Amino acid sequence: MRLAIFSDVHGNLEALQVVLGKIAELQVDRIICLGDVVGYGADPNACVDVVQDVADVVLAGNHDWASVGLLDTSYFNPIPLIAIQWTADVLGSKQAAFLHNCPLFLDEDQVRYVHASPQEPELWHYLFDLEDGRDAIRQTDYPLCFVGHSHRAFICSESGRDDIVVEGDIQFNMDRYLVNVGSVGQPRDGDPRTSFAVWDQESGNLHLYRVSYDVLTAQKKMREAGLPEFLAERLAIGR
Repeated sequence: MRLAIFSDVHGNLEALQVVLGKIAELQVDRIICLGDVVGYGADPNACVDVVQDVADVVLAGNHDWASVGLLDTSYFNPIPLIAIQWTADVLGSKQAAFLHNCPLFLDEDQVRYVHASPQEPELWHYLFDLEDGRDAIRQTDYPLCFVGHSHRAFICSESGRDDIVVEGDIQFNMDRYLVNVGSVGQPRDGDPRTSFAVWDQESGNLHLYRVSYDVLTAQKKMREAGLPEFLAERLAIGR
C-alpha cells in the first residue's frame, strides 16, 4: 500500500490543490493528514472541505483545536493569535464541527501518526531538527513515527546513518525512524515549496516531495482578508 502523508495546510488552498494534484499523479492508496488544516491562510473553510473529502484520516493540530475553542490560546504569539481569532470568526459550523472531532493521534501497525510529537501529543512539542527527532525516537517504542507541526521537513534515524533534510528519499531498514513531513501551506525550512511524504509500505521506500505553487495568489488572498502582512510575506521565503 502507498500512503501520502501531509500536515499543516494552514488555510492555504493554492498549496493544498498543488499537493493533491501531485498525490493523484503518484497514485497512492491512502491519504493521511496530520492536522492544522486551518490557521494563517485565507481559505479555512475550503481547506477543511477538501481535506475532509480526500483524506482517509485527519488528525488534530493545535491551530485546529484553538480555532474551535478546544485549546487555550494564551500561549500563542500575537500574530498567530490574530489569525486564529480571524479563522474562528469565519469558520462555518460544519467545518468547525469536523475539526472539533479530529483525534490527536493514530496508532496503526506499530506506527504512530501525530501532529506534534509522539510523546505527550497534547502538549504540542516542536521537533525542529534531526537531534529533536532522535530525542523523540528514543522516548518512544514505535519503530516509525510521522509528525508535522514545526513546518520543517526531515527524516531522521535513531542511529544517525539515514538522515534526509528538506527533500529526498530513504529506504527503511531495521533502524527506527521519525519523519517530519513538513508543511503544505507554510514551510519554514528555507524552502517555500509545499512539502509532503509518500511511503510505499511494501518496498519500504519513503520520499519527501517539494512542489512549487502559486504563492502570489495565496498572498493576495491573505492581504484582502486583512490577515497580518508578516504571514503573507513569509510564504515567499519559507521562513
